[in-house]
Amino acid sequence: MADHTSGSGVTPTEITRRHVGMLDIVSHVADKSGITTEINKAVGRDRGIAQKLQTLAWYAFATDGETWPGIRAWTTKYAGLLPYRDSSISQDMYHDLFVYLGYNESIKQSVFKHRAETMGDGELLALDSTTIYTESENLNVGRSAPHKDKLIKNVYKIVEIYSITSRQPIAYARIPGNISDGTTVENALKQLDILGCPKVEIVADSGYSAESNMIMMIKNSYPFIMHIPTDTKWTQPLINEYRDKLMNGGEIIHCDPKFSGVTVMQIHDFAYERQRASKKSGLEKGDTEILSRRVYVHIYFSSLKKAEEDIKFRMQFDAVKSDLLSGAYLTPEDQKFADQYMEISYWGERITRVEVKKKAYEKRCRYHGFIILVASKEKDTNRALEKYRSREYVEEDFKNSKSHTGGNHPRVWDDDTLDGQILARFLAQSMHESFASMLRNLRDTLAIPNGDVKHDTGEKLKEEKQLKNWIRKTSMHNILSWFDAIEETKVSGKKKSGWRTEETKRDMLFVEKLGIKLRG
Repeated sequence: MADHTSGSGVTPTEITRRHVGMLDIVSHVADKSGITTEINKAVGRDRGIAQKLQTLAWYAFATDGETWPGIRAWTTKYAGLLPYRDSSISQDMYHDLFVYLGYNESIKQSVFKHRAETMGDGELLALDSTTIYTESENLNVGRSAPHKDKLIKNVYKIVEIYSITSRQPIAYARIPGNISDGTTVENALKQLDILGCPKVEIVADSGYSAESNMIMMIKNSYPFIMHIPTDTKWTQPLINEYRDKLMNGGEIIHCDPKFSGVTVMQIHDFAYERQRASKKSGLEKGDTEILSRRVYVHIYFSSLKKAEEDIKFRMQFDAVKSDLLSGAYLTPEDQKFADQYMEISYWGERITRVEVKKKAYEKRCRYHGFIILVASKEKDTNRALEKYRSREYVEEDFKNSKSHTGGNHPRVWDDDTLDGQILARFLAQSMHESFASMLRNLRDTLAIPNGDVKHDTGEKLKEEKQLKNWIRKTSMHNILSWFDAIEETKVSGKKKSGWRTEETKRDMLFVEKLGIKLRG
């Protein structure tokens, strides 16, 4: 390549080339998601801490969850374009930051408080948890916990309060891995009260379905929709009563036409143990008290779901039977299944025949195909299932946190460092969810005539259709990587000049529609 500066007699004093396109998007997402404001408010006057935390969140989001040691090279590559510009971030720097964040609980709570303030009355929240394995033997929070048919060592849990309405994580708590889901509800409700949340509705799965949890939600005036097991004693009579009606028709559920459903209003007596004596009721501490409340029991049935569960049962029966006859080892889960559903004949110590326990089998299969939801407020059969199904968003959030922001491989040696790292990943995950919402909203509006003569031309709609297809087929990380190819070059001397990589029409339409301003 010819040296175009030598012939002009101009000697450049500084030449810089920077990747700018991706970071323009990342910065836009950080601002629009509220992360920038949240961090600045939470940290307060220490701008250095705030800028480092923002940079860590950017890194976890932009790199699709790369491990922390890679941040030094990354911050060197994007020097001058990141929130923290004093230097690249070394391993010692981010470790010290994690420890600082872990010690300063007020920063985390301030972030949660700011996020809670964005919620409105009636917002739908999901309460759920995920289990994370750590290789560290030094974490106090890492415990052995049962998982299916085995015991897993060194795990902890993240319990998350997630807004289904806004598709954003609101708050979380890190707890030891051996704490059951059911015992976390009380702390979650206290967290909501502390954050000053408006009156929201809580959706939870069967892991939280203990009556004691429902009582806590009722006492704290939080409406709920709870999935409960079909073998729950007080709901089985209702299933039996409406069984024939549902199996032979019933109201079709619009959000899932495979199901029919019915809703029954019931006054249910919730029994709980008093924590304090009461002069008014005459009950002592430890006595059982009855709390009568109106609930709506939503019963759903699907013949397809029943067929799937019947087949699953028969396959499990055949597999356990084969293991028994061959003398293979049974897992604790399989042994429990055998005890409950199998009649076993012996010749000496040898198993000669395995048959199904008919009564146990019939009782089990009688409730195949049914789903039971208990709601304290929601009366509508269709709407209740639709709300419950939407809790899948929090499961998707956990999956994305582990896969795309590095939440599944915490390599730390103490609890405080772990807490700081989780906060950085939490902020990155919020950015991930915000960008996903931006892309969904953009995709849903593209290539649709809106009555504007300039917009509704064949050429414009064709361009938008091409962009729509690209967004649909391209992952978020690949979108960011595509824009990372945009470079800006500046030459300074007696004369100043600069240029940047050209963008395609599609690129410019993308950033225009999202309201992103590219540098240059």
